[in-house]
Amino acid sequence: MRRAVATVFCAAALGTTVLAGCSDGGAGSSDESRSTTTSSAQAPISTTEAVSATTPSATSATDLRDDCAGLTDDDLGSIFSIDFELPTESSGGVSTIDDFNYKTVGCSFESSDGEVEVDLNLSFAEQFDDGMVHCVEPSDHLYPVIPVDDLGESAWWQTQDFENSTDAEGQLTICVDEALIAIEIEGPTTLQVPMQQQATDIARLVVT
Repeated sequence: MRRAVATVFCAAALGTTVLAGCSDGGAGSSDESRSTTTSSAQAPISTTEAVSATTPSATSATDLRDDCAGLTDDDLGSIFSIDFELPTESSGGVSTIDDFNYKTVGCSFESSDGEVEVDLNLSFAEQFDDGMVHCVEPSDHLYPVIPVDDLGESAWWQTQDFENSTDAEGQLTICVDEALIAIEIEGPTTLQVPMQQQATDIARLVVT
């Protein structure tokens, strides 16, 4: 699995965790600090304004609590045009941004050839230490943060820009009423161009 580089990206981007997945941010500051660990089980599976996970809204993601937020290996196969294995459940360690501490839960998918990994990380109200979902913008300490329109209430894209890199990595972070979401993708450099659109396609499947 392509795990080692993804862990570095995750920690730098969210200061998952997006992208870590989403991922794992009060609004962007290079002084933000964070520590994250990720483990996988064997079984498949504002703006700093806080909102309750049960607050009704037209932008709420009503299926996020389904297994893997309803995302399947077949969905990813269609998006990437390659086969994916069944997902494994994943959980992240404590992330700290300003005064907010939170964890992540979610799923990890790997392509059958082992070349592409997709992590879906979610933080619901119960994953935040104050019991409220916070919309956390990723840190731009190592990677530029690019706002993305028409996804959830707020969304940002980040990708590594190291020259001569042997891997492509990116994270899409999305805020909805019910959760903070990070979608992380890692794969060969051939994914550098289509990766943002692929992450957006995944987001549109899980954010309703």
